[in-house]
Amino acid sequence: MENIKNIILNAGEVLKKQYNGLKTCETKEKFDLVTQSDYLIEKILINEIKLIYPDYSIYSEEVGSISNKPDKCWIIDPIDGTANFVFGVPYFCISVCLENQGEITEAYVYNPVSEEFFYSTKDEGKSFLDGKEINVSQNNEIGDCLAVFGFSANYNNIQRYYKDWSCIFENAKKGMPLLSPALNICNVARGRTDFFIDLSSNMEGHSAAALILKNAGGKVYNYDFTEWDYKSKGIIVTNGKVCLEQYKDKYSS
Repeated sequence: MENIKNIILNAGEVLKKQYNGLKTCETKEKFDLVTQSDYLIEKILINEIKLIYPDYSIYSEEVGSISNKPDKCWIIDPIDGTANFVFGVPYFCISVCLENQGEITEAYVYNPVSEEFFYSTKDEGKSFLDGKEINVSQNNEIGDCLAVFGFSANYNNIQRYYKDWSCIFENAKKGMPLLSPALNICNVARGRTDFFIDLSSNMEGHSAAALILKNAGGKVYNYDFTEWDYKSKGIIVTNGKVCLEQYKDKYSS
């Protein structure tokens, strides 16, 4: 664990310097940005991981799959929250996790600006922030909950969120759109917020944080509330106390 942690911390130092400098970006597809910093941090992580884990596979946000050993794979998002990084919002992170025989067994999420380092392992069954154990909140009523949604200025997505979750917008204590699935999920894990909903998060962005959330006492679902599959697109996470399905039925009836 210390090896991968040091790799991430070192990459984070580079990313922090990149954040404080001038940035340019390009568009991968509509509403999806990428920067030279994404490529740089990805290269650093891949090269360092290859040195220490030469027989493992790697799957990363920008380059895709680098296969060596099919049953062990490091999944990397070099900058989760690239839009925040570009806009100068210090809410982005490096996300790395280990997939072992089809299951996430180690997870690491690091915000180099706030220097918050989240991690968890399947074997230990607990989650930590900077070495201290974290747990989800105890709020179970929607009116007491802080809600986070994963959307930006995308009209179609905004309309869908309001259609699917009008009950939440109308009855939660406060709701916000925030663009970093990994950090959003980790903030539910640490009890800062109560649930997070994102219809388009991907494996690289949510896999590590999902293990951290589960081991902190929370629950994870696919966007349609089916059993969680980290390879699926979209995610719903809660503190395990508030039942979003129940409240949806209650307020939409």
